[in-house]
Amino acid sequence: MTLILSEILNSFFLKDYDNEEILTYEEMSLYHQPANRKRPIILIGPQNCGQNELRQRLMNKEKDRFASAVPHTTRNRRDHEVAGRDYHFVSRQAFEADIAAGKFIEHGEFEKNLYGTSIDSVRQVINSGKICLLSLRTQSLKTLRNSDLKPYIIFIAPPSQERLRALLAKEGKNPKPEELREIIEKTREMEQNNGHYFDTAIVNSDLDKAYQELLRLINKLDTEPQWVPSTWLR
Repeated sequence: MTLILSEILNSFFLKDYDNEEILTYEEMSLYHQPANRKRPIILIGPQNCGQNELRQRLMNKEKDRFASAVPHTTRNRRDHEVAGRDYHFVSRQAFEADIAAGKFIEHGEFEKNLYGTSIDSVRQVINSGKICLLSLRTQSLKTLRNSDLKPYIIFIAPPSQERLRALLAKEGKNPKPEELREIIEKTREMEQNNGHYFDTAIVNSDLDKAYQELLRLINKLDTEPQWVPSTWLR
């Protein structure tokens, strides 16, 4: 469900960043997340760098701990779908009103239907005591960071070009040299224009090792305070 939404948004967005001025200084404070109010984990990275695979592995192995935000859509409900579990099914008018009100972290249109992830849907997961796990596009980060959700943003970066080729070959993919160069260039672009939003980064040179490192970073939020913008604590 969420992977489909991610693919829709990938096809919808044409830019990965806006031209806002990058902050050179921001007042920070130490924050220790409460046991019953976990910070949402946001995975960011270029396509084919493993963020969706890492997210799915966490969801499969830690079902009692992680959950996805239920997306909204204007399309009709299918017979096997349950409202509130698979999607929040709403009218186009209601969806567009929520866009205007700034209620979506990200949204897009596919085959004349709107899809999106709302701030309230993420908040519902947090209020349940679970960790909300999302894979987002970089242009969603400003909205997310300006919300009250206190996201923890992890950048999933590719290894060297040759290592990336070998990893994709294991998945049955045979990328062209120019496609690999494009992934590396996209990585530099994302880091340059959005790196000030990232809390940390993982270089995915091996999916199993990257998964263990991701889990270690998430577990550390329970035991160690983290630096966050002071405005989040006011």
